Amino acid sequence: MRFQSGVFIVTGGSSGIGRAIVNRLHEEQLDVISIDITPSDQSLTTPHFIVDVTNEQHLKNFSDKLKKPIAGLVHAAGIQLTGDIATMNIEDMQRLLEINVLGSFLVAKHVGTKIQDGGSAVFVASELAFIGTSESPVYSATKGAIVAFVRSLAVSWKNRKIRVNALCPGATDTPLLQRIWNESPSPEKARRADEELILLNRCAQPDEIASTAIFMLSEEASFVNGHSLIADGGTVIW
Repeated sequence: MRFQSGVFIVTGGSSGIGRAIVNRLHEEQLDVISIDITPSDQSLTTPHFIVDVTNEQHLKNFSDKLKKPIAGLVHAAGIQLTGDIATMNIEDMQRLLEINVLGSFLVAKHVGTKIQDGGSAVFVASELAFIGTSESPVYSATKGAIVAFVRSLAVSWKNRKIRVNALCPGATDTPLLQRIWNESPSPEKARRADEELILLNRCAQPDEIASTAIFMLSEEASFVNGHSLIADGGTVIW
């Protein structure tokens, strides 16, 4: 694949989809910087910085230190908390909004605006931005906000020809989803219930979602802009 020259920034790079994207960019021999609120383990070979995406000063300090031009950004940092409206408390709702929505805004403000002309940004949303769910209504709302935010960013940055897209994964076998399964009375039953909603009858692996993100960042996706790409194995259509 062909990529614009410069550094690629990945938020949420310590684990899950973010970590898989960092590894794939590294395999493409690209200059990658990972940021996350948690440290990376020793197997991560790319530079990693501890940054809280909900802390504006953290992000400003990080972006001010960047000396290389930014070719691309993947904002993969986010959380998922389950619970219906009757059981979810204000604190959980505020945490979801702060990390998923405010975090996206701050990353766009302090990192996205420094992307060089002709670069690319990918914000990780979710298939649940398009599906009604009784178990994660607030999470779904935050991911729907990211989809709307991406469309507006594509318009805002049009004069600089920066492509901005949303990647909307379906159920992906990450530590985040494994935690949700493990919180249920029967983790294996919870996993199978998720898999049965997918036409391919299995969850995605992080590398599969990373491959989609890499395509969206690359010059092969040079005419894809303001789009929400759903990589869910066929859940939304079913």
